[in-house]
Amino acid sequence: MQGILFLREWYVKRAIRNLDLKKRGEIEILDAGAGFGQYSYFCAKRFREAHILGLDIAPDFVAYGNRFFTKMGMNRIRFEQADITTLSYQNRFDLILAVDVLEHIADDEALLQCFFRALKTGGHLIVSTPTVYRKNPKDAGFVAEHFREGYSEEGIYHKFGKAGFRIGKLVYAYGFWGDLSWRLGIRNTGRLFGKVFFGRLLAFFYFFLVFPFVFILMGMDFCRPNKQGTGFIIDALKSA
Repeated sequence: MQGILFLREWYVKRAIRNLDLKKRGEIEILDAGAGFGQYSYFCAKRFREAHILGLDIAPDFVAYGNRFFTKMGMNRIRFEQADITTLSYQNRFDLILAVDVLEHIADDEALLQCFFRALKTGGHLIVSTPTVYRKNPKDAGFVAEHFREGYSEEGIYHKFGKAGFRIGKLVYAYGFWGDLSWRLGIRNTGRLFGKVFFGRLLAFFYFFLVFPFVFILMGMDFCRPNKQGTGFIIDALKSA
């Protein structure tokens, strides 16, 4: 269900599908800040010979991930508790995923350098992160836990280039239609959910009432290129 509800997930999975990794045979993937493991699961289904390491600093996510993938018989995936800012891997991974991670890290440039060292030559880093092109300043409350509101396009090229990466593709997500879908769906539902009196019940009915319209708006955003948006989907390469 989560894969349908969140437009970000549509974009990230498309970026993964566009990668030409199947011909490499056995590959290694790092899911940095893995959360519930939805991208680890997607990669395991898509790349049948992949070995996937999911790292998260939250022990609950790690325990959940290991229980889930053991129950599913997916022994090519393992989760470990770790602080991704202290990675010491060298030339190990064919693909690194960092979905909604960079904006939470104080020294994002050091983390990008860690990712660069951890990738094999020719490896890919897929990143989802907010932009600074948010139209409504009041929405900043939804990113209060971030170290930075987001990135500019110039900032992305500068920081990734400084770490050694070449940007293969940079896509704007959550353009006009996607941002509207987020406001109508996730933002408004979250606000109702936070109400003390009957908030959760109201949020439930509200979301299922508006979801068909939200879904159409998400599709319009996903199927048409955005000149600008509130999210970046980045495919960065470690070139030879």
